[in-house]
This record gives sequence, C-alpha cells and structure tokens, in this order.
Amino acid sequence: MLFETIRGIAAGRPDAPAVETTDGELCTYAQLIARTAALGAGLSARGVGPGDTVVSHRLPQTPDHVAFILAVAALRACYVPVLADADRPALARALALTRPVLWVGPPHPEAGGTAPPRVDLADLVTAGPASAPLATGHPDRVFRRLWTSGSTGLPKLVSWKQGPFVRERLRWVADIGIEESDVLLCRHTLDVAHATDLHVFAALLAGARLVLTDPRTPPAELLAHLARHRVTLMSALPGHYAELIEAARTSPVELPALRRPLCGGAYVSPALMESCAQTLRIHLRQVYGSTEFGLALGNMDDVVQSATGMLPVGGVTARLAPLGADPAPDLGVLVLSSDCTSEGYFHDDAANAVTFRGGEFWTGDIAQRTADGSYRILGRTTDAVRSAHGPLPAPVLDALIAERCPAAAESVSVLPEPEVYGPDVLVAVRASTAAAAGAAVAQVKAVLRELGVTGSVREVESVPRTVVGKPDKPLVRRSWAAHRTP
Repeated sequence: MLFETIRGIAAGRPDAPAVETTDGELCTYAQLIARTAALGAGLSARGVGPGDTVVSHRLPQTPDHVAFILAVAALRACYVPVLADADRPALARALALTRPVLWVGPPHPEAGGTAPPRVDLADLVTAGPASAPLATGHPDRVFRRLWTSGSTGLPKLVSWKQGPFVRERLRWVADIGIEESDVLLCRHTLDVAHATDLHVFAALLAGARLVLTDPRTPPAELLAHLARHRVTLMSALPGHYAELIEAARTSPVELPALRRPLCGGAYVSPALMESCAQTLRIHLRQVYGSTEFGLALGNMDDVVQSATGMLPVGGVTARLAPLGADPAPDLGVLVLSSDCTSEGYFHDDAANAVTFRGGEFWTGDIAQRTADGSYRILGRTTDAVRSAHGPLPAPVLDALIAERCPAAAESVSVLPEPEVYGPDVLVAVRASTAAAAGAAVAQVKAVLRELGVTGSVREVESVPRTVVGKPDKPLVRRSWAAHRTP
C-alpha cells in the first residue's frame, strides 16, 4: 500500500525531483520507483518474502535508503533499524526479538555470530534482475518496527502496519498543507521516526521534493543548505534550533522560503520561539507526536503567539487525565486517541498495558489546556520536580535556567530515578565560553534555591544526546552514580 500510493504519485510527475542530497545526488520520482524495483528484486533474491524481517544498519543518507524502505514495504516484509549506539546486550536483544532473515549494511562490531546473513545496500541492486515485479503491499502487514528514542528509559520497538501509517501520513499532509512545490530538508538519520514521518513520507506522499543531509552537518553549514535549496519545511528539536540561532549570530543568513519550520520535542519555550523570530526571522511552528502514536498536535497559526498551544491534528482527539492527588482542571496527563496509529510495543505486554489503555494512548506527558482549548506540553510525568510552587516539569526548569543564568549555555535536568514528583533534581550544565570558572554552577544553584528545589548541579563539557538528538537522560543519571556534587 505504501509503495503503491507513492508509485501512483510518481506516475503523475515522473520527471519531478523526488529525493536529492546536499552532496548533489538527485533522483526523480520515476528513478525512485525504478530503484525500489531493483532493490526489491535484490531482496527477493536473498530470500526476503512476506512476513520476513530485515535488519538495516548505518545505511547511507541517500535515495537508495528511501528506496530500500519502499521495497521492504512492497514485499510485505518488515525492516528494523539497529540503533547506531547499540551495545552488545542491546543488539542481542534486538536480534532475539525480531529474528531477521537478512542484515543490510555494514557489520556491527558487537554482533558476533548471532547476526543473520549480511549484504551491503549497493550489492542488493545486482542480486536480482531490476525488472522483477514487486509484490503488492498489504495494509495489514507490519512494514517497520522502530525503536523509541530511549531518552527516558530502555528503547522499545514500535510496530506500524502499512494501512494506518499511510492514512495517518496523508491526513497530516493535508492538515499541515504540504504541496508539490514544497522542499523538505531532513537532517535526521533515516533510522528514526522523526526523519521518515515528518520528512521522507510527508514529502513523497505530497509529491514534493525531499533533501537529505548528513545528520552531523554543522549548524552554519545547515543554514547554508536551507538557503541554497530554498527549503520550505523542516522539523527539528528545540536544541537543534538553538544551535542554528547561535550559528546565525556569527554567520547571518536569510531564510525567506522557510514557511514551515516545525519544532517537536516535549517542550518548546516561548524564549526559543522569540529567538527564532528575532535571529532567524522565522516563525517556529510547534508539533507534537511520538513513534508510538504518530503526529497528534500542531500549531500552524500564521500569527506569532509564543504562548499559544497546539490543537489536535485531523482524526485525533485529546483529553487530560488527572495528575496527582489534588488535580487542577486544566493540567494533567495528555491522553490521545486515533483510528490511525501503531500496533504498540513489540513483545512488551507490560509496557502496552501502561501506555495503550482502552483504545487510548497515554503519553506520559504533562499538558496544560489553555483558554482557547489548545494544549501546551510541559514535560514528562517522570520528570516533574518538587518545588515550592508545586510540580515543576524538568524542561520548564531548563527554560528558566536558560533565561536566568547567562553563564549557562545549556542544561538538562533529570530526576535521580524515574519517579513522579521526586524530591531531588540533577542538573548537568554546560557553561558558555565567556563564563568565569564556576559561574554557571553558582547561577543554577541560585535558581534552584529561588524555586525551592533541592538538588545537585554539575558542570559538563557537553550534554549527552541520543541518536535522535534528545538529551540522554538515562546516561546523565548513570554519570551521577559514581559521585554526586552537593
């Protein structure tokens, strides 16, 4: 179903650019379909058929990577990317869970003898005749299992069937107003949902142009790509936009074509939106979703209102569940429902019981309902810090640190253990280059005292991040295990 839908779009505009890279590689819609057929034939020649699982590892950020995903879907098979930072236990767990018949991409140093037969992506094209017909995709076939980011705990596999995925993407494309003339730039690895859902298939299902760049591209160079390719839509995390703002202050650039700069993540601060408007001259649009659910909320309002929340996208309903023993009417846990969502966590009944209840998706995020009925995401329930004024979501605390601590370039606040309303907070802070020694830690401690928050503060050279780009909170907790700074 996924491949057939895009093949139908390609039939109407075969010579239009479909996927290109910032290195200069260009693939039209007709060429993308041909590459998909060639890769599908190669996969079939290697024994991949309906119901089989294929592992992908470190595939290049190229049109062939996109064609590989489409070929797997057309064969009614399923692909599972191996996370770049997977260690031996994580890799063994992934292989045991998914039982793949083929490994596509470079070998993993921790795979040992447990990995299935391996082939490089380029070799798949020559493994079978390019003219071999592709099977017809099926809406009820699981075509991918992606890992959650692992930013708050152990990554889990999420299964998506083709039918719900295509319907959910098409509704979102219509909701956001993506057109054939749009250019979408993807700076994320194609192994994660942020890349495929907000960029790859949003572009292809709209007949638009997708531009791929290396995820390690420096911010100043990324700004140049945005201007050179006249990008109209991109999505990134708050930290990524903060990096672009910092780069633009030394290397100013005009981005007049960027009509839809989307920002995901659990919390987007008003200060970040204002900085984007002042420095980048762009109007940041908030979106909210997850690997498990898909896109849920968005704000495409053309009027810059930094305090405005997000509204449910087409086909999604939202409500607030009470939070704590003394619930506030407009503050609670965000609960979502949709008829186009994932199949849940693969072989994880305990996690499914907590997250998917009675047809609803319990996000685990604290949300505030504003006067106009929209929602503002404040942070995870497991990251709510105890303060003198009640529960304080950790992302809000980090926003306050950014506002009140000029010596702090960046911070990430976590609870010592994943628990609601913990008494302590751990703050890892990266000092600005111009800050005096110890100034960042002193300023953060002053903010904690002002808020009535008890905790520990430590200066770090850099804030650790997951492969998606989110702060790696479990790693921050583990780094505290050896010693804690009072």
